[in-house]
Amino acid sequence: VFSEIFGANRGGGNAGPGGFQSQTRRRPQRGADLRYTLNITLEEAALGCEKIIHFVRNRGNSEENAKLAVTVPAGVKENQKLKLTGEGDSTVSGAAGDLYVIIQVQEHPLFRREENDVILDLPVNFIDAILGSSVEVPTLTGKVLIKIPPGTHTGQVLRIKGKGLPKMGGFGGGDMLVKILVDIPNEISAADKELFNKLSQSAQNTPLVKEY
Repeated sequence: VFSEIFGANRGGGNAGPGGFQSQTRRRPQRGADLRYTLNITLEEAALGCEKIIHFVRNRGNSEENAKLAVTVPAGVKENQKLKLTGEGDSTVSGAAGDLYVIIQVQEHPLFRREENDVILDLPVNFIDAILGSSVEVPTLTGKVLIKIPPGTHTGQVLRIKGKGLPKMGGFGGGDMLVKILVDIPNEISAADKELFNKLSQSAQNTPLVKEY
């Protein structure tokens, strides 16, 4: 009697209409996402580049040494993430995760970056600052000749159009900003001192001095 009454519930699980047992199916588990930090130079950030990276990831139930080519677009910024779909860990039955490449731009010995502009501090001889001159300055893509106007002072900024970093995807970019640092010698000869004394007798007040 008991077997006839309770027989439909044997075997565990939840019995549906008519005594059929229902089962809950688990969805395949997706593989984990991975992160990789990629160091590049400011020149590589400006021009774009391709880098080969090596890392370890899990495929199925085993680890493998992976090797991938990463295309870094021109104009990429610090801490920007490049997503490589399906290049992360994977499980036996689920889809693979993604690989996120985190960009780190190395500090440059000459240039500083502000958005897409590049800043260069340029020391200029005080005589050239007074009389004016032409000098070659480095950029991210080679040297260019610029004019130092007569009467240039410390802190004055000269703009070189189009010599900054491009915007990602094209359509314009930044400039190079050359910040002038007038360089005055620590020591001068007796002959030069005599010459400067003569000049000081006829020299007019400079613009900033006039304000005081």
